[in-house]
Amino acid sequence: MQTTSSSCARKDALHAYKLIQTIMERLELTLHPEKTRIVGLWTGKEGFDFLGMHHRKTKAETSQNRVYYTTQQWLCTKAEKHIREVVKERLAPPKMRHVSFQEHVDWLNLRIQGWKNYYTTPYSSKWMTKLDWYIRSRLTKWYAKKRQRNCWRGSGYEVKSLSQMYGLKTLL
Repeated sequence: MQTTSSSCARKDALHAYKLIQTIMERLELTLHPEKTRIVGLWTGKEGFDFLGMHHRKTKAETSQNRVYYTTQQWLCTKAEKHIREVVKERLAPPKMRHVSFQEHVDWLNLRIQGWKNYYTTPYSSKWMTKLDWYIRSRLTKWYAKKRQRNCWRGSGYEVKSLSQMYGLKTLL
């Protein structure tokens, strides 16, 4: 019977998993069965989420057109949803309409700087751009409601200039 390289790799991974379980038991620790799984990184089709980042093997190219494989990290979906919830919880409630633009910018800047420090990688610009747009649009909706305007999109230019004036940071 001939074994393929993928089945050998799977056997090796299962063997390593059992060894890790044994070591963890000696330390009186356990692996969470739902959070611990074997992922086939070599195919590049799956990845895994760890500490708010999604990790996946991808193909890259050097400036001399040489192909190499690397593991890329970017913001995972769960972390992106959490960031959106934090921004929405701050800007959506009616009780926050009395807060000044400057206070919102100061509050947002602290969080934006923290998110930027933690989540920025060479491969995360696509996700950071989407979140920057989301923060700016939530701020625009908040501003339109504060000014009692029916259409929030018309407030975009004002919010952009106010953001620059008060120094709203970006995730990029």
